[in-house]
Amino acid sequence: MPFEITDESSSGDVKLRLSGLDLKELFADAAIGVTSVMTEAGALGANRRIDVELNSDSLEDLLFDWLGEIIYLKDAEQFLPTEVHFKKFEEDSCRISAVLKGDTLDSSRHSIKVDIKAVTYYEFNLTKKNDKWIAEAVLDL
Repeated sequence: MPFEITDESSSGDVKLRLSGLDLKELFADAAIGVTSVMTEAGALGANRRIDVELNSDSLEDLLFDWLGEIIYLKDAEQFLPTEVHFKKFEEDSCRISAVLKGDTLDSSRHSIKVDIKAVTYYEFNLTKKNDKWIAEAVLDL
C-alpha cells in the first residue's frame, strides 16, 4: 500500500504514512491519500482537470506545500484529485508542475467521512531510506 491512514495522533488528527520508490510516486500517493481520508476515492470520477505549479525551499517544504494545495483545492474549488500526472518534477530546484484529475465534491453523490482543515508540522517528515522515500504527515480535522 502506498499510503496508510492512522488515527494514532489525537481525536482531531489523522496521520498519513507515505512511501514511494521515487518522489513522484510518493507525492501522487499523498494526493490520493488526502482524498481517501475525506471520502471513498473510488466513488469519485476524473472529469475535472486542475493544473498545479509549486516551488519551495526544500523537498520537505515542497511536500508540505503540496498537501496544503490539495486541501486548498478541496476548500476553494470543492475538488478532490483521483489522478496525478507530473509534467515536471525537479528535485534539485524543488519545483513541480502537475495535472490533477478528479471530481467536484457533491454531497448527493459522495459521502464525506471527515473534513481536513490543514496539514501540520507535528511529526512531519520526509526521508529516503534504502532506495525508498518515506514520509509522515499529521492532518488536522
